[in-house]
Amino acid sequence: MRTTVRLSKAMTAITLALTATLVTSGCGLGTKPNQDQAAAGGQAAAGGGAPGKPDERAPVVATVEAQVSRAGHVVPLKVELFGPRREQGFVTVNVRLTNLTPEGQGNSSGWQIDNTFAGQTRSVNNKQAFSGLYLLDRKNHKQYLVARNANEEFLASSNLEAVFVKPQQTADLFATFGAPPADVTAVDLTIPQIPVFENVPLG
Repeated sequence: MRTTVRLSKAMTAITLALTATLVTSGCGLGTKPNQDQAAAGGQAAAGGGAPGKPDERAPVVATVEAQVSRAGHVVPLKVELFGPRREQGFVTVNVRLTNLTPEGQGNSSGWQIDNTFAGQTRSVNNKQAFSGLYLLDRKNHKQYLVARNANEEFLASSNLEAVFVKPQQTADLFATFGAPPADVTAVDLTIPQIPVFENVPLG
C-alpha cells in the first residue's frame, strides 16, 4: 500500500508564483538552514507527493538503504530518488520511502515520519514538513534550501506528524527548490539521516 499526498494543481501554481521572490537562491558552502526561518508546509493531509501524477516523474536515478531514528526507535528504510527536473525556475525532488521492517514486527501502527527529515527547521502549528533537505552546487559552492511561499510555508510534503508507514509499505515525499544556474548539470542532495545522493543529474 502506498501513502501519497499532493498539493492540488491550483495550490501549486499559487505557491510557486508567491515564492518567485522568496526562494533561497543560495547560501555559502557550509552554511546551515536558519532555525528562525522555520514555517509550515502546504496542504498535505498525510504523507506527500510532488505535484503531478506519479507517472509524470522521471525514472529513479539512485537508491540507498539507511536506518533512521526517532524517539528512540530505529527504522530501516529504502529511499528511491526520482530524477529531479527543472521547471519555471524551480527544481522538485521526489523520493519514495519504503519501510523495510519485516511484516509483523515493529510498531503496529507503523513508523511515524513526523520531524524525521525536518533537520534544523520546524514548522508553525507543528505541521512537520520534508524541509531539512538541501541541494549542494559544488560548481558555485552554494547550498539551496527548500523554497517557501509568501506565508513562509515550505513547498514540500507537510503534516508528516500524521503519516504512519507500516512495514513493507511506502510513502512518496517531495520538496521544491530554486533552480541552480542553467550551467549546473548535477548537484548533491542531502536528506537528514540519509546517505548523501552525490552527483545527481538535473533534467
